[in-house]
Amino acid sequence: MSILYRYVTREVLNCFFIVLVAVLSIYVAVDFIEKIDNFMEQGVPASRCVIFLMYKLPYIFVQISPVGFLLSILVALGLMSKNNEVIALKSCGIGKSRLLHPILVMGFIFCGLLFVVGEFVVPKFMDNANRIWLQEVRKKNIYATRTRDIWMRAPRQIIHIVKYSPEDKRISGITIHIFDEAFRLIERVDAKSGVFENGEWRLNNVLQQTFGNDAEVLDVTAHEQMVAGIDLNPEDLSRAAKPSDEMGLAELSRYIQKVEKEGYGATRYRVDYHGKIAAPFVCIFLSVLGTAIALRGKLREGLPVSITYGLGIAFLYWIFNSFCLSLGYAEMLPPVVAAWIANLVFACASGFLLLNAK
Repeated sequence: MSILYRYVTREVLNCFFIVLVAVLSIYVAVDFIEKIDNFMEQGVPASRCVIFLMYKLPYIFVQISPVGFLLSILVALGLMSKNNEVIALKSCGIGKSRLLHPILVMGFIFCGLLFVVGEFVVPKFMDNANRIWLQEVRKKNIYATRTRDIWMRAPRQIIHIVKYSPEDKRISGITIHIFDEAFRLIERVDAKSGVFENGEWRLNNVLQQTFGNDAEVLDVTAHEQMVAGIDLNPEDLSRAAKPSDEMGLAELSRYIQKVEKEGYGATRYRVDYHGKIAAPFVCIFLSVLGTAIALRGKLREGLPVSITYGLGIAFLYWIFNSFCLSLGYAEMLPPVVAAWIANLVFACASGFLLLNAK
């Protein structure tokens, strides 16, 4: 590695470490302040809140690293530009391709690192974090299998849900067993489907059975619609129904095939599957984009302008990517297109800016 490559790499990595520590500290502090009240209200020690946040760190790292990488490039090259180091390099015959090379290599390394962390570390840690939140804070004893069967034990109730669709907050195949204080079955409610509206579950095509002391059926009533008296919200079901961030690509692929084989739609999971593949590649085009902006002489004003550029670009990418993913969830775009289109658009913009850089 040449002196120039070592210098540029060291400056970018130093800035990245500072940005990463600062952003992680702010994120964790805000999340701690937001969540600590929930932990304290349920009598859960503050140490469990700290452990909960530690389990979320890999997920937070994967989410903010691309932004931190872009900011580090803009800050490092912006300071070099302000100190006329970029001009000195150009006067020595060093072109933009040689300045881009070490940054692009770091982009590929960060891409691989984020893929490994997102595939092998994040699912396990997020599963532990969600268990703490759901079982210790929300006090929900929920067990969810990979076939999307969800079992919940509540006071005097055992609830079984075959399928939950988080897009429209709809459940399919729900059975509610209601017990008395001696844990004798007194009522059973079966419904074909249900939807969460105005803070309550409205069930459709309901069959309600009432039982006597000897488990004999006393009454059977059919209802077209019925409000279910269960303490269960969509957030609980989303956490119980094996969210995508708790699965690696291989497990998510098997899960999609399983859900579709059972006759249910898996569009949201297909979008998330391709999104997991596309997300790490953002580091590659951000390395090109940051270098292009620096070489165009836009960052000579110093650190504040560099940070403004970085945050502005990150915000535009986040808005555009979220919009495309929403179109994928709504089946208005194919999953692979919804996941990759933002990367392709910003990669083209990065290449255009680099080609027009001095």
